[in-house]
Amino acid sequence: MPTNRDVLEWLLDPSEPAMRYLTSRDLVSPRPGERALARLRAEVPKGAWAKKIFARQKAETYWARKKACYVPKFTATIWQLQVLADLGLSRRNERIANAVELWFDLHRAKDGGYTPWSRRERAEYRRMHFRHLDRFMKQGHLCTTGNMVRSLIRFGYLGDERVQSAIDWLVDAQCEDGGWHCFGRPEGTIDSWEAMSAFAVIPVNRQSSDVKRAIEQGAEFFLEKRLLYEGEYFARWWSLRYPWHYFYDVLVGLDFMTALGYGKDPRMREALKHLESKRLTDGGWQLDGTNGNLVIESKGARSKMTTFLALRVLKRAGRLSQTTRSVR
Repeated sequence: MPTNRDVLEWLLDPSEPAMRYLTSRDLVSPRPGERALARLRAEVPKGAWAKKIFARQKAETYWARKKACYVPKFTATIWQLQVLADLGLSRRNERIANAVELWFDLHRAKDGGYTPWSRRERAEYRRMHFRHLDRFMKQGHLCTTGNMVRSLIRFGYLGDERVQSAIDWLVDAQCEDGGWHCFGRPEGTIDSWEAMSAFAVIPVNRQSSDVKRAIEQGAEFFLEKRLLYEGEYFARWWSLRYPWHYFYDVLVGLDFMTALGYGKDPRMREALKHLESKRLTDGGWQLDGTNGNLVIESKGARSKMTTFLALRVLKRAGRLSQTTRSVR
C-alpha cells in the first residue's frame, strides 16, 4: 500500500486548488503559515469543483430559483452553499455574500432557526388557502438550521446575530436523551446529526456554556450508539458519502466527534476500525454515494474528498502516522 506521504502528494496536486488548500490546512505537518494558507485559499474559486458550482449560479446570487433556497432539492441555493463552505470559500467572495443574504431574507424563521420554506412560498400557500400550514412553515427545522449554521460559520458569519440565534435554537431543540430529531419527536436519533456538526465548527473559546453542555450530552448520545447502532442494521450508515446534506453515515459522525475531541474514546473504536477497513490498496477511500446531481467526484471511484476526510478523522483520533510535507 502507498504511504501516507504518497497519498498526501496526490491530494496536494495543484489540479484541484480546494483539495490542495484543505490538505495543507488540516493534514500537512508542519502546518503552513497563515499567509501561505491565505494564498492557497484564494485559488479555491478557480478550481474545477468551485467553478462547476458557480457556473450554475444565476445573477451571481442564487441557484435554481430566486424565491426559494431549499427546493428543488440538491440543486437550489442551500445545497450549493454547503459544498462551497466545505471547499473553503468565505464571505469575502461577493457571490457567496449575495447568496447568504438571500438565504437570510427568505429562510430565517421567527423562532431564530432556519426553515426550508421561504417566505415567498409561505405567501403562495396562504393564497391557496393552506393557512393551517403557515405556522409550521415559520418554524425552524433541525436539518436546515444545523447545516446552514455549520456552513455560515465556515464562511465567517459566527459573530452575526442571525447565526447566534440559530445556534441558540439548536441548543433548545435538543431532546432529553441528548440527541435531536428532525421531525420533532421526543427521542433523538443518530440520523439527526446536524446540530453536532454545527457545534463542531465553533471554536472552543467561542462556545457558550449552553453549547458546551449540549455538546457533552450529544456526544454521550452518539457514543452510546457507537455511531453505528440504532435498531436494525442500516447499510447507508456504514457507507461513505459526499456531499453531506442530511443523510447520516459513519464518516460524518466520525468527523464531528473527532473535531469535538472524542477521537480516543473507547466507544469510537469500532467506527474507526470500520473506516480503516474501507481503505483501498492504493491508499485512498472510495466514494460510496452522492446526492442528486450535485456531484464533484464520481460515485464508486477513489475520491480525494473522501480520502481527505478519512485521513483527517484518523489524524484527530491519533491513528495516523505523522507525515512531513512542505507546500511550495
